[in-house]
Amino acid sequence: MISGQISIIIVSYNSAELLPACFASLATTNDDNYQLIVVDNASSDGSAELVRQHYPQVTLIANQQNHGFGAACNQGMEIATGEYFVFFNPDVQITPNWLTILRQHLHEHPQAAIICPTTLYPNQAPPTRQGVAMTAAVPGCALLLRRSAWQAIGGFDPKIFLYWEDTELCWRAWLLGWQVLEDFEALVVHERGGSGGGQRWLVESSKNGLYSYLKLRPWSAVVGYSVRMLAKTVLVSLRQRNLTMFKLWIWHLKNLNQTLATRRAIQAQVTADRNVVERLIKQHLARGKRERNARMKDEE
Repeated sequence: MISGQISIIIVSYNSAELLPACFASLATTNDDNYQLIVVDNASSDGSAELVRQHYPQVTLIANQQNHGFGAACNQGMEIATGEYFVFFNPDVQITPNWLTILRQHLHEHPQAAIICPTTLYPNQAPPTRQGVAMTAAVPGCALLLRRSAWQAIGGFDPKIFLYWEDTELCWRAWLLGWQVLEDFEALVVHERGGSGGGQRWLVESSKNGLYSYLKLRPWSAVVGYSVRMLAKTVLVSLRQRNLTMFKLWIWHLKNLNQTLATRRAIQAQVTADRNVVERLIKQHLARGKRERNARMKDEE
């Protein structure tokens, strides 16, 4: 077995009903060289007290206010002792060898910063493909990050409260000379869609998407995305008969100078072939669109 402790960081927010099953699932892994950290984002359902009373082996950070997913992950990383970090959603269920496979495949690809298991819907058949593949981004529900990569590229952007934090981290890793991998042999099951919903989270997601583009994508991509987002803002505002969507544009106007300064700092550190990164991003976005269309068709 490849050595090196893994720190599993779980961000909880009103997750008291999910945490017992989550801990029970993690206990079935055949790789027990891991540290377990829970960062509770000011839950009102007793999540922190549940962990404190019934799971003394878990390191707990109990926030007094909700800092958002990425910032909470960063808190966990600051106290983690592992050579690797896993960011794990409380509604994820594992398969016994998932951690062993992830660790082995990351060891075999020293230029990879991030690797993620295949995340399945309940009752979904596993992929027939084996091994790993490079991809522009992976979901943050169970991704594994190498400590040395974290030290080189940083953690999650704390300006992103929820949505896009995983994609932004992966895109940034690619630009700074690292790789991101999806693993077809390591499997977890994720209910998905349990966080957020409604117009507030549509605004948040839209804001973070544009922010990620402004930071990391070529100006041609930024302009195209901005135009599409403006059209979406108008259409949603007309349909909802309110101006809530325009909050995302107000935020960007207020923060534009700082965002552009961050962009310049990142772009000055780019070591990757930008054309390769852009090709991967475009392939990933197209794949995501196909998968969303397929899910919508299945739900009809």
